[in-house]
Amino acid sequence: MANLLRSELYKLYKDPSFRILCFTFFFVAVILSGVINYMGSEQKVFSGITGLGYGVQVNVLVLKVSLAVVGGFFLSNEHGLGIMKISAASGYSRGQIYAAKLTAYSTGIIILSLIVPVICVAAGSMLNGFGSLPEIHAPLYLLRTLAFTILYAAAFASIVAVFAVTTTVSGITIGAVLLVLLFFDTISQWLSGKWAVYREFYEHTVFKLFMDITAYQPTTYELALFILIPIATILLFAWVGIMSFRNMEIK
Repeated sequence: MANLLRSELYKLYKDPSFRILCFTFFFVAVILSGVINYMGSEQKVFSGITGLGYGVQVNVLVLKVSLAVVGGFFLSNEHGLGIMKISAASGYSRGQIYAAKLTAYSTGIIILSLIVPVICVAAGSMLNGFGSLPEIHAPLYLLRTLAFTILYAAAFASIVAVFAVTTTVSGITIGAVLLVLLFFDTISQWLSGKWAVYREFYEHTVFKLFMDITAYQPTTYELALFILIPIATILLFAWVGIMSFRNMEIK
């Protein structure tokens, strides 16, 4: 299993789409930091903690693009290249193969989701200091926000991986995932206004909670939701993915 995981991580490292996104998001973060600093004022200085806020906002789009592109080229594309068939005949169980691919995919998504906020925090800190918050100790807030970013990136990866691994055309994966992720929140907010049952469901999903992870002082109940919902999502969709991968015909 360790060799299988190392193989998947190496494929991720060599994957052109992953490398291109890493460089792209790095430059986006640098340019964003420069623009925010240039447009800043004495009342609103671009500090490290301010950079974190901007970075997390941009990260919503970054995460959606990462999930779609890496899911399409790193996972779905293996069907067309015949790699998935070779993996299935390697002697490892379908469950082990899926777990290794999900782990590598999640690792890639986590790395990509951290680039923009980390660069923005670093740039703001170097230019104008780290800054402070009246509601909470700033370093604690930084660590908590980054930890939640990692957790939710893994949760979203577990959802998308189910579709990406079982879809044989990378273009379909990229298009479908982008379409769903870009419009799911808008549609869900509209449906939430129509049906209270759906609103209750939506408010307890990673899609809604991810937009609230920057709250300065969440209640104990909210903090529990922030932690337990993504963990439950990872476990549920990892199981669904393994079951789907076991039953699919690999050509």
